[in-house]
Amino acid sequence: MYKIFINEYPLVISADEQDFFLGANYRMVDDTTAGMLGAIETLERSDKIIGNFGLIIMTEDAEATFKRFSKLYQPVAAAGGLVFNEKGELLLILRQGKWDLPKGKVDKGETVEEAAIREVQEECGIEKLELLEPIMRMYHTYYLEQKRVLKTTHWFKMQALSYSKMLPQLEENITDLKWFDPKTLDIDELDTYNSIRELLGKALRTGK
Repeated sequence: MYKIFINEYPLVISADEQDFFLGANYRMVDDTTAGMLGAIETLERSDKIIGNFGLIIMTEDAEATFKRFSKLYQPVAAAGGLVFNEKGELLLILRQGKWDLPKGKVDKGETVEEAAIREVQEECGIEKLELLEPIMRMYHTYYLEQKRVLKTTHWFKMQALSYSKMLPQLEENITDLKWFDPKTLDIDELDTYNSIRELLGKALRTGK
């Protein structure tokens, strides 16, 4: 299954019939290029609403369908981290008024692992990190210079080994850094993006 966040709404591409029952507010989309474009435009135009609203494309081959979907966008690779300290607390950043996770684009010649570590160090001022394991990939779209962009973000679990000089990277619109206890963090009430909420839910509730 692939889940792409468009304007905060999920578009699901799946070959598993069980995913058809994701929620009462999910609507079926045709597995055609025209159907995909219609779905994209519908979600891009939608106002923010409360509820489990999204679109789903049921297909025999989710990977092939996702590849066709991806051709409608300019690709961008990014990487970031769920960073924990020695107390098991999770680091969140406040970016443009919303709680987020440190991440950024993969530079030319970098691996996604190298990019994830660099971005966390740059955005948070952490001196030393240990990359523990990959968590998952997530997808979201946006516009850049009037072109549709599909960003694939590779997420990793990390351990902060030295962080006494932490500072938010103001030029990236990060104004605060805060450690949260995962046991008491209310993910559903956290002022964040839907994609980040889903990532936190999967990573923290499964203990990944």
